[in-house]
Amino acid sequence: MSATFPFTTPRSLDNEPEAQRLLASEGPVVLAKMGPIDIWLALSHAACKQVLTDPRFSREEATRPGGPVTIPSGANPLVLTSLEGRRHNRIRKLMASAFSPRMVAALRPRVQTIVDELLDSLESPADLVAGLCTPLPTTVICELLGAPYSDALDIRRWTGVLMTSALTPEELRQAENDMQGYLADLVEEKRLRPDDKLITALVGAHDEGGHLTSAEMLANLQMLLAAGHDTTVNQLGNSLLTLLRHPAELRRLIDDPALIGTAVDELLRFSRLMAATLPRVTTEAVELAGVHLEAGAAVLPILSSANRDPAAFPDPDRLDLGRDDAAPVALGYGPHHCLGAQLAKLELRVALTSVVKRFPGLRLAVDESELTYRMETNVRALVSLPVAW
Repeated sequence: MSATFPFTTPRSLDNEPEAQRLLASEGPVVLAKMGPIDIWLALSHAACKQVLTDPRFSREEATRPGGPVTIPSGANPLVLTSLEGRRHNRIRKLMASAFSPRMVAALRPRVQTIVDELLDSLESPADLVAGLCTPLPTTVICELLGAPYSDALDIRRWTGVLMTSALTPEELRQAENDMQGYLADLVEEKRLRPDDKLITALVGAHDEGGHLTSAEMLANLQMLLAAGHDTTVNQLGNSLLTLLRHPAELRRLIDDPALIGTAVDELLRFSRLMAATLPRVTTEAVELAGVHLEAGAAVLPILSSANRDPAAFPDPDRLDLGRDDAAPVALGYGPHHCLGAQLAKLELRVALTSVVKRFPGLRLAVDESELTYRMETNVRALVSLPVAW
């Protein structure tokens, strides 16, 4: 067994060469070591989609004691990403109304206003991570849930801990207690002064009885508040850097803003956010891309190689903002497809369109070798993105 996970790919790369080499040389499903455990890597686009849709690949089983863990906070058995069947459907249905296509479309003017205000405040040179990528999704998720934006610094701090890939049980418990204590206070406030935001809606579902327990509500509010903005913060930064690395495609978007729909899908495919999504465990023997897996096998869908699979994407290492067949699995697939995927795409579309229109001369203000990344998280996250125009 020669494969190991996590990969050692530099954060600066848009792709994951180690995973792509394994896919090309070893096939779509490869046995690897992840610390002390054996785990099967699903490397191809088809294999990833099967793992993400076939109920025999279980998230609930992966959260049981001794199960495979890539991020400690992701192993919480109460959160939506850990649930299956009726429990999953019940909680997802309660939360999904806030992220429906109609609700997301209604948010567009507000997202545009936030972006315009943020860009108005920038002067060249500027750091787009601090000036745009972080405050935009943080503001949107706070407004959606009904959390005061004045608490954003605490929210970002708690999120940074929860997204850390190497936490002790004590550190994880403290971070969850801090954020859930804050959310419990917000819940009580919404009971006294209800509004039209998501926390109030979930409080109502809880108080009606039989729909949502207090523990489920706080755990899933924590997930929404943290993951609901952190993914977009980092994908927006990565996407902007990718465009700066490909000036011909950047110019193409400047000249034809109507490309933004396919451009966002292509950037999600091309610009690596994370190597893998959350692991699964097989509940019975199953065939995966021609490989026989026994019951109880740990399986990890490798999104980065799936999004560069030549069997799914012709010329996969070429950025093509007009690609009409991107269909990336960057935001998941199947029952656990990212609940906020459409909101994330809206924020990306509005932000990228506005930046390239406002600053057609956008360029890096430092040598690319000076860019740094957060190393404590599984997510590819720029610390800053200094630009000039």
